[in-house]
Formats: sequence, structure tokens, C-alpha cells
Amino acid sequence: MSTPGLILFGTPEVERVIKQDPQNIIEGAPEQSSWLYSNDVPTGSRSGFWECTAGKFRAKMDGYTEFCHIIEGEAHVTDLGTGMVHTVRAGDVFVMQAGLETEWHVPDFIRKSFTLCDLRT
Repeated sequence: MSTPGLILFGTPEVERVIKQDPQNIIEGAPEQSSWLYSNDVPTGSRSGFWECTAGKFRAKMDGYTEFCHIIEGEAHVTDLGTGMVHTVRAGDVFVMQAGLETEWHVPDFIRKSFTLCDLRT
């Protein structure tokens, strides 16, 4: 078991992972990338950065809840269950609950920090 510590995002640098998700792309060629700084298997939580270039895509919170803090850019996020559209911009903080189905429209670029929490039964 590793020693607990403070993890400063950006230091050390971690590997960029590009999400391959062509079946959920609706428009354009959005490229989603993430940097995972913490993966706490015992608690089922993961934290890092995520960013995406322009386009539209669908995403489902399948088995996890996500806490988000938008760092740069904006997106229009449609809740597919209610049809409500939320515009999120730099500085916004929000939670997407497990089971939520969304459609994201990223006009230019967006970057966020996130923490995912797996569902526990």
C-alpha cells in the first residue's frame, strides 16, 4: 500500500489518455482527453482533468456520480431525461448524478477537473 499524500494536479505530469467513443459522436470530431491523477480503488474514486474540442456527443453517467469544476471554455449540456439545457462555463461547479444521460455541445473547447465516485451497493 502506498503512503497517503497530497497530489498537486499538473505535478507530476501524468499520461494523456484519448477517449475513443465514435458511437456517441453526433456532430463534428470532438477529441476528448483525460489525465488521471488519482485512482483510489478501495473507495472507487478517481480524479483528474478532462478536456474536449468542438463538437457534439452523448454521455451517460453509467455507474458513477461526477463532481466537475469547469476551468476553461464552455459547453451546453442537455439533460436527455428532461430536455433542460445547462450552459456551463469557466468557474462553474456541478454534479452529474449516476444514471444521468446527456448531450454535450462544445462550441470551441472545454477543460474541467473532475472526481468520479463509483456506485457502491
